[in-house]
Amino acid sequence: MLGCVMTPSSCRMSVTSLDGKTWMFLGVLETRIKEKKASKLAGSRFKAFGFLANYASHRNGRIWVLWNPCTVSVTAIRVQAQYLHCQITHHSYGSVCQVTFVYADNDPKLRLSLWAELRILSVSTRHWLLVGDFNVVRDASERISSSLPNLSDILDFNACLLDCGLEDLSGAGCDFTWTNNQEGQARVWSKLDRALISTDWLAAFPSSTALFLPSGISDHSPVVVTVFNSFKRTPRFSFLNCWIHDPQYHDLVTDAWSTMCLGTSMYKFFFRLKQVRGALRGLHRRSFSNIQSRITGARADLSSAAMSRYE
Repeated sequence: MLGCVMTPSSCRMSVTSLDGKTWMFLGVLETRIKEKKASKLAGSRFKAFGFLANYASHRNGRIWVLWNPCTVSVTAIRVQAQYLHCQITHHSYGSVCQVTFVYADNDPKLRLSLWAELRILSVSTRHWLLVGDFNVVRDASERISSSLPNLSDILDFNACLLDCGLEDLSGAGCDFTWTNNQEGQARVWSKLDRALISTDWLAAFPSSTALFLPSGISDHSPVVVTVFNSFKRTPRFSFLNCWIHDPQYHDLVTDAWSTMCLGTSMYKFFFRLKQVRGALRGLHRRSFSNIQSRITGARADLSSAAMSRYE
């Protein structure tokens, strides 16, 4: 399942390829389209898709959400001027997650109300993805400019993420997702757009990634979130006590856990768990596969040996 968040100018071509086979849901920010015209678009160009917007909370409808109703269902839980919080259920896979599409205000004082709202949502939200334009960086290294970012804004944002138990989803692509398109010393690059996840997200969707694409004709980079790559259920992993008696067990687990990787602490933890799981499955295939037939063969050999004593 793929989700995407982008500004209208950067999604112009992508929406035309929204054929229901690739994109499952789409968030569009900073639409600047009046509600009456948006209704016409939803009934013509997007008629095959579900449609939500936050016009009731902001007259310009700053956030749109579209989805393929044949594949997923989307239910709005809370709609405000700076975010649209909803539940997404995949019909075939049966997975349920909550996604918040964010378009934070330029005014730091108004963003404080957004941080407060997110803290409230975090109390009752599980398997949570937040994606969009947060209009603030997490660290001074996320901005290239002749002036430094406001430290107070950074501290407020990071305090909110800490309180909510949110971390950046591991991703690739553009390091800076916004530019003011000015020349020379006036040019500014910043990472304003991001995909954030709750601490339990990777346990439910371990293959999730975020890809920040080139901005193109927009001043923002679209972000594409892969929730899971396949609709086939992953076989359940069960630990077998007999593995620990194998001479290779300790070295296999140690080597797998020591595998180097880059990312957040949470990502590194789940990455290493996956490495250990793969190593143990390999051990099982080599030394413990077809165990029932091996037991049957061993019993036959034992019986044959016992009979030979009386011949």
